[in-house]
Amino acid sequence: MLLLVHGRSGGVVPDELWHLAQQLAERRQAPVLVHPLTAGMPNQLRDGAGMPLDAALPLTLAPLMLLPGAHVRSDLPRIVEQLRAIRPGAQLRRLPFVGAWPQWIAALREEGQELGLPGEVSPEPPLLLHHPLEGPLARRYLGTLTARSGFRCRATPYSAEHLAELRLTLHAPALPLALAANRLTDELMAVVGAPLLQRPRFRDCLLQVLEAQP
Repeated sequence: MLLLVHGRSGGVVPDELWHLAQQLAERRQAPVLVHPLTAGMPNQLRDGAGMPLDAALPLTLAPLMLLPGAHVRSDLPRIVEQLRAIRPGAQLRRLPFVGAWPQWIAALREEGQELGLPGEVSPEPPLLLHHPLEGPLARRYLGTLTARSGFRCRATPYSAEHLAELRLTLHAPALPLALAANRLTDELMAVVGAPLLQRPRFRDCLLQVLEAQP
């Protein structure tokens, strides 16, 4: 299995994602590779010990993306083509991006209920802070996410100016829509809490779904 993830500057993979891959490999008893979007696809895939993978073996590609942004719409098809080029004739199974999983939406809904829905802790639904998206597909997705999760989606640019303003103005309960540590959670951990993979509900959701794949 190949986990396609958001890398940080310089192609660094956050620790949460390495830990997820290690747990998943132990459960599946099979190699689990991690590839950041910020790095180019190598000519040959290698396992965690650096050994080349048999190019004829089937491969499952799991894009660990939470939104249907440019990475899902543009980068993912390009990476699929690259994988097929370096593994000609091998079976390639591609999973939907995580944000489209019913199990993931259910986990968000449960988290939102604990943060506080109307009439409970807060007079308004909690906020789901997400990277800004553009286009009709994004608007449809965010509308569906709002309806199914119980959150109010709020676009949150990661610039220093916007994060500083958010630190001063955010009063409602909020959840960062980020699997692993990023600029939002780095700057506003005390306000929005830990990234999602540091929360058992979301880590368990990913492990259960990915472990069950062929």
